Amino acid sequence: MDEYSPRRHDIAQLKFLCESLYDESMATLGDSHHGWVNDPTSAINLQLNDLIEHIAAFAVSYKIKHVDDSDLIGQIDNYLDDTFMLFSNYGINTQDLQRWQESATCLLRMFSEECASAQIQASHSLL
Repeated sequence: MDEYSPRRHDIAQLKFLCESLYDESMATLGDSHHGWVNDPTSAINLQLNDLIEHIAAFAVSYKIKHVDDSDLIGQIDNYLDDTFMLFSNYGINTQDLQRWQESATCLLRMFSEECASAQIQASHSLL
């Protein structure tokens, strides 16, 4: 992101990054639906932490550039915190997993609304 990129482009990048984090997190969890044993020092968890840090840095730049979009930034922060907390523990229980999934669902819904809004604005600017 640079200072000249349009807002819709910045949102698309954030959406892609957050969806990638969600996909990689789900792949880490696997197929089980009960308590998980987790190794926060494993290579995959370290990669998740790197992605979380990258998204956080991108979100800070977005926040500086788009100060009026505090709701989206707040939800991204919640999602990153929940993801970090989930994968930094040695055990993952159902409650923590559900909180993380709710946070992810809320964020992805916000992205869908933002993208729809940006498309409407872009189509009106073409008229």
